[in-house]
Amino acid sequence: MRKKEIIWLGVLLILGCAYIHYFTNWFEKGQIGIGASLRPNRRAGGDPFMVVFTLNDAYNLNNLKVLPLDGDKFNPDAIPVWQLVSSSNSVATRAFRYGQPIRGMKPALKGVHPDPLTPGAKYRLIVTAGDLTGFKDFKASIPDR
Repeated sequence: MRKKEIIWLGVLLILGCAYIHYFTNWFEKGQIGIGASLRPNRRAGGDPFMVVFTLNDAYNLNNLKVLPLDGDKFNPDAIPVWQLVSSSNSVATRAFRYGQPIRGMKPALKGVHPDPLTPGAKYRLIVTAGDLTGFKDFKASIPDR
């Protein structure tokens, strides 16, 4: 090969690497997609509505916590109102409701139950599964009629 051909191959290689870096997500860490919705609670003696979370796939969760937001600001040092951790392997989960026990997971502090959600307050759900993570801000309020 001539010197000119080697230089052109080098330029093409650099352009190919730049394209991969800026226009693909090959090297980005994945993220868990989360949806939150309010559903009517048909159980007697509870809140009239319950918050249901859905994930974009079935995940073996390692950690799950719900933190109250201070207005619209996130405080990572806030005390969670609900937190579960996996002791070994949790069951692959695609949907769950606030406060629901998930097989293979236990409360972060023994004997602690989830606090009731305050209507109108904003919260952030943070979940991790292996090296994947995701979060969703939601409001615990009764929909307007």
